[in-house]
Amino acid sequence: MDTRQKLMHSAAELIVEAGFEGMTTAAVAKRAGVSEGAIYRHFPSKEALAEAVFADIWRLYIGLMEKHLPPRERPRERLDAFFKATLAALDDLMPSYGALCQQDHLHYAAKHVPAATSLPAGAKEYVALIEEAIRLARDAGQVRPEVEPRVAAHFLFFGAGQALDFFGHPHHPQKGGERLPPDVFNQLEDLMIHALYGARK
Repeated sequence: MDTRQKLMHSAAELIVEAGFEGMTTAAVAKRAGVSEGAIYRHFPSKEALAEAVFADIWRLYIGLMEKHLPPRERPRERLDAFFKATLAALDDLMPSYGALCQQDHLHYAAKHVPAATSLPAGAKEYVALIEEAIRLARDAGQVRPEVEPRVAAHFLFFGAGQALDFFGHPHHPQKGGERLPPDVFNQLEDLMIHALYGARK
């Protein structure tokens, strides 16, 4: 494991144990067995180090999404499955990454990058995957023609994330111990489907 990987591994462990605020550069350096200055030879800031950790997890997550999603040749099925595939991929990551891949951290970019005009690596790739699924279904005549895939993808990313944060995750309790009731999850999914397809037939 090279120095960059050691730093990322140590940072990931500290985020799980102490949260983002507790992941200080001094603590990361001590755990990795390097000087604090070594961090800045690989990352310009603590935030950049954290973003690199989350970007790696996002990439793994997107790979798992592809395993759960129907092929692109079946665009309506692929789009229909997107929300549930998102949660299934999250469950696949949990045994290895625990708290790092819970909903709160998957939306790290939206919460910790003030006035961001674009998402960082990983989150951007995930939104691009949603956008592609919407575009494929729209081009196949299965999504309302006036839907703009880029706008819809960002709306679903930010909107669904905030809703899950508010109501609680369907599979994993939030800090207060709340889980998202199945009927609320189904309503959120129905709202997304209605926005893209119109009234369910």
